[in-house]
Amino acid sequence: MRERPTGDQLLEAALSLLRDEVLPALPTEKRHAALMIANAMGIAMRQLRNGDAPEQQELAALERILLAQPGNDAGPVPSDAQDRLLDLNRRLCLAIRQGHADSVKPNDSVRGHLLRVARHRVAESNPKYLGGGD
Repeated sequence: MRERPTGDQLLEAALSLLRDEVLPALPTEKRHAALMIANAMGIAMRQLRNGDAPEQQELAALERILLAQPGNDAGPVPSDAQDRLLDLNRRLCLAIRQGHADSVKPNDSVRGHLLRVARHRVAESNPKYLGGGD
């Protein structure tokens, strides 16, 4: 077990300090850079809180979708989770370009998958856009 505060709690405290004390004291020409740093810290904090679950869910969904696609014989899939996710996303892109996702049932699963992934990515990078906090 890790000691408290956790990594995401440390990031949250540093982010709060940056926004509340450091940013107002900066000259105007340095504020944009500080806001970019604060934004990057916020994204990192949300990713730490989410852990690997979103990527595991995306990986499982891609495997379900691509197993249902005809002619999906692009060879072996890498065993490393990150490489596997990248490879399966490339295969999905290829299947879409080749028209294999145009039929009704696969299209629904592909469309649903893409919407879920997009919403999750926006929730991590810009939660205010979706009406979330941060």
